[in-house]
Amino acid sequence: TFESQDINALINDTTALIMTHITVRNKVLKLELDKDLPLTQGDRIQLQQVLLNLISNGLEAMEENSDSRELLIKTSRKNTDMVLVEVKDSGQGILAQNRSKLFTHFFTTKPNGLGMGLPISRSIVEAHGGRLDAENNSNRGATFYFTIPINLKKTDE
Repeated sequence: TFESQDINALINDTTALIMTHITVRNKVLKLELDKDLPLTQGDRIQLQQVLLNLISNGLEAMEENSDSRELLIKTSRKNTDMVLVEVKDSGQGILAQNRSKLFTHFFTTKPNGLGMGLPISRSIVEAHGGRLDAENNSNRGATFYFTIPINLKKTDE
């Protein structure tokens, strides 16, 4: 069900669910949430699923490297009708040969991965009218980011 969502509250609730998992892995979660964001429009459970997938992937990307500790989740206003959510890890980044296949069903770089998380996440975001993509960070690691539409419905409807 698409409803008005406070994306920052949704992120706080979602990260609370996975915090033990983050701490046990000796990783640090940083949040940089824009305090002046308008409400977005979306399905809470589906958006949480996307976030959990991106957070889990980020944690796994940092797994092999003990000095890769920080996972950053950031929200900002992209433009007049979109909010941007970024999940930035400090792992090894995306290999060039994998870049074009990232969102393909059944493509995985994980020993036990199914290759479904990112394609499903992308479908969810697109069904919301947004876009999910990824890029390598300039220093190291990768950022997966998605846009989600602002709730433009008039309150008197």
